[in-house]
Amino acid sequence: MLRLINQNSNKVVKTLKQQLVVLEATNVVAYTGTKSFITTKTFNNNTQTKSKIFTSSTTLSLQSNVFNELLLNKRSYSSKGKEITMPALSPSMTEGNLVQWKKKEGDQIKAGDVIAEVETDKATMDFQYEDGNGYLAKILIPEGTKGIEINKPIAIIVSKKEDIESAVKNYKPSSQSAPTPAPEQKQETPASKPASKPKSTKTYPEHKVVGMPALSPSMETGGIASWSKKEGDQIKAGDAIAEVETDKATMDFQYEDGNGYLAKILVPGGTSGIQINQPVCIIVKKKEDCDKFADYSVEEQSSSQESESTPSPQESTSTSSISSSSSSSSQTTARKSGERVFATPAARFEASSKGYDLSAINGTGPNSRILKADVLEFTPQKQEVAQPQQQQQTTKKQTVAPTTGEFTDFPHSNIRKVTATRLTESKQTIPHYYLTMECRVDKLLKLRAELNAMNTVKLSVNDFIVKASAAALRDNPVVNSTWTDQYIRRYHNIDINVAVNTPQGLFTPIVRGVDMKGLNSISTSVKQLAEKAQNGKLQPSEFESGTFTISNLGMLGIKQFAAVINPPQAAILAVGTTETRVVPSNKSDSPYETATVLSVTLSCDHRVVDGAVGAEWLKSFKDYVENPIKLIL
Repeated sequence: MLRLINQNSNKVVKTLKQQLVVLEATNVVAYTGTKSFITTKTFNNNTQTKSKIFTSSTTLSLQSNVFNELLLNKRSYSSKGKEITMPALSPSMTEGNLVQWKKKEGDQIKAGDVIAEVETDKATMDFQYEDGNGYLAKILIPEGTKGIEINKPIAIIVSKKEDIESAVKNYKPSSQSAPTPAPEQKQETPASKPASKPKSTKTYPEHKVVGMPALSPSMETGGIASWSKKEGDQIKAGDAIAEVETDKATMDFQYEDGNGYLAKILVPGGTSGIQINQPVCIIVKKKEDCDKFADYSVEEQSSSQESESTPSPQESTSTSSISSSSSSSSQTTARKSGERVFATPAARFEASSKGYDLSAINGTGPNSRILKADVLEFTPQKQEVAQPQQQQQTTKKQTVAPTTGEFTDFPHSNIRKVTATRLTESKQTIPHYYLTMECRVDKLLKLRAELNAMNTVKLSVNDFIVKASAAALRDNPVVNSTWTDQYIRRYHNIDINVAVNTPQGLFTPIVRGVDMKGLNSISTSVKQLAEKAQNGKLQPSEFESGTFTISNLGMLGIKQFAAVINPPQAAILAVGTTETRVVPSNKSDSPYETATVLSVTLSCDHRVVDGAVGAEWLKSFKDYVENPIKLIL
């Protein structure tokens, strides 16, 4: 930062000492071949740039005492301590309360130790410190404090115990913890311009910023449960670098974009509520480049890019008319024929459900990737959708739960939130109707007992129901469809979701190509998927939306119920329990006989499946259940 300057130029030395009183306010921007450098200084939020040129005749060397003095100044403005900030322990958390400190000042902290109890907007939970080992130097926020904003410093940690005193003495609050001064009121003249923000001028080696992936079709935010790789570790294509918590399960994040080294972790483990494509880490090709990203900041780089891309007032004025005239047509500008379309899984799912062509939608994500928000904001040209009168009415106030008496509030999990959103949307947008039919299953139970006696795979009644549903869908393909605003899509494949209740919430794992599978294969697939669902280990491809859903509550003694359609499907089958009845007999020796009867209810989307079509499907289903030998032919 300092140029060697000749001893006999005291004037230059004095000038440099005055300029470098506050080292943190001075940043060398560029050095030219004529022995000149430009310094950018920031004092009282005002940025000033000066160019100092030194020729060979004025080049001096600093006295050792000047150099030592400057080093002392620099040390006085640096701190060996690291701030611990208020974590985001829930996706919707914006502030929290510090209930209790589990560590005292001076205590040793190891990675994974619980240092405090934090009350979020959902629950009170432990704050585990995962960013290395150290010692708690200073508690900045006392326990019992409420309304602490996310990322506000709450404590200082140092790597060595002997650094505690110096770290506390030299600590200065960051901008997040310092109070915001009241803005001064001053009159702006036409010639006045806002002061430009200091931007980062540091260049980094070739690298790749890795964003939060969308690991499920409905995922909009996620959490980093833990990092499987450390900074500096080598990464090969296909390696799992982190465990990501989605709205469905916790799964491995496999890096597929070549080989490299993990240079910087931008989001620590345990962080939740991370937006899709938000930067989470930096990957470089060379191991020696890892250390160069120690001070990398996403915010700093973003502000630098924004300042470079901000046009001057003259440019803004001259281009405003062009941008306004082209904005209306840019939304529906189609891509070239055959050009690859990049879109997130959530965006593809939303576009498919609405019947939109992705090639007609402009993406606002990285590399023009189409996000779910782009699909929601997209309006097809040549089609005007009338606003329902319900949307013009004032929004009804949400019913407030009573607060009298004793109660316990349980926070919503991501799975519960997604389930609530999708089923509410289903009941509000899909015109349901219900058809109920009873089936005799005596032959089915007899065949099942015979097959289980000679088979290693033990078949359940539900396995026969899944197979019979697939056969009925093959006979009545209209039910194997979905509704869009432009057309009805009829699927040629038969993929059935089987509802599974878990402690985490409702899952619907998918069994693909059911009509092409045998009973043994169906039974094995359903058992494996149900076990994965119970353990939260389902992969994204294993709980995607199929073409039909079955919900079976018969094992719980439910006689009959009506299920909510799983959008964007057109039907769902609700299966009740079996019961023994006395029915008329066709035998000559006895006028009555006992029969085992199963009750099923088909919920249909009336936009796709007419009443008669739904009845035909149930008729086919009843035939396969009552004559199960057809299922193995």
